[in-house]
Amino acid sequence: MPSQKVLDRPIRWEAEDSQERNALVGLLADPGLPTEIAEQVAEELPNMLADQPRDGMRYTFTVVSETLRRHGDSRGERLIDVAAKRRAREGWDIAICLTDLPVHKDGRPVVAELSREAGAAVLVVPALKVLNPAEQARDIIAGLILEWAAGVGADEGLERLEDRVTSLHRVEPADDDIDLQLTKSGGQLRMLVGMVRVNRPWRLVLGLRGALAAALATAAFGLVSAPVWQVSGAMSTVRLWIATAVSLAAIIGWLILNHGLWQHPSGIDPRERHRIRLYNAATLLTLAIGVLVSYMVLLVGNFLTGWFVVVPEVFSQAIGRPVSFADYVRLAWLVSSLATIGGALGSGLESTDTVRSATWGTRYRKNRKNH
Repeated sequence: MPSQKVLDRPIRWEAEDSQERNALVGLLADPGLPTEIAEQVAEELPNMLADQPRDGMRYTFTVVSETLRRHGDSRGERLIDVAAKRRAREGWDIAICLTDLPVHKDGRPVVAELSREAGAAVLVVPALKVLNPAEQARDIIAGLILEWAAGVGADEGLERLEDRVTSLHRVEPADDDIDLQLTKSGGQLRMLVGMVRVNRPWRLVLGLRGALAAALATAAFGLVSAPVWQVSGAMSTVRLWIATAVSLAAIIGWLILNHGLWQHPSGIDPRERHRIRLYNAATLLTLAIGVLVSYMVLLVGNFLTGWFVVVPEVFSQAIGRPVSFADYVRLAWLVSSLATIGGALGSGLESTDTVRSATWGTRYRKNRKNH
């Protein structure tokens, strides 16, 4: 059974003055950003879609949040089947899956798919724009619904979709039961950025409490240590940058090794290897952003603490010259790098699930269990 979180009560928004001609739309979304987008879309679309594509049409939206496991082939492109089965089981008129895992066609990111006969569609959240993805998701979902509601052979929904989202391109679907497949320009870089956006690196910053505690403890000793003052005063800027790079690499490497975040392809399928490289790149970039933000917070905190605690006269005696503003910056810089390495040890105290929740490792493993 898939890991599932269904909202205590399915959320339904109806257009004002709703009539009997009502289509029930089920939005089946992965937890996290896809669910947040689904809830926002479900709140805005009923009134926007009222009387479209014909007078008297009304739409009621139901949002269900659960971890979507991919079925079918190893590429995971058959989420459309998951949506179709759920539509039949729940009695929805159309089901739309919002997934946080990427789908590709001929090296280009797939944004959406629609099967009119099955009454099912898929929206790939990482393929959306990074800034305000809910707005673009709303326009795409509106177009998918109108394309479905207009019926076979009608282009009303597609025209609306392409007018609103000009970066989308219609391609010939590889499967006969898919009526509409949309890709997006931008290639792998855009998809990678979208995956990192879905990961939301700031959650990692908030989750690494053990690492932050260890870093703060290390920094407290460093800020009141005369030998550290002397070293910071004598180190060149190049050495300080090297110390920063080494400390950041240390904690990122420790997080990856300690929590088993690096993925390895199980076969020789080039598509799987490509997908694993994309997952690993998203994980690495997510960790780098999260750790860098943590480092900057630590740096500012150390500077303010050092400015308040370290008396200029005592500091001056330790380094053998008058103290300047730059000396406090260099002290905070060095202490932050040393404390970050200490924080790497503290990161081992974090829950593995807490760290993995901000990467692609767990999501990938959960989906492979069905194959």
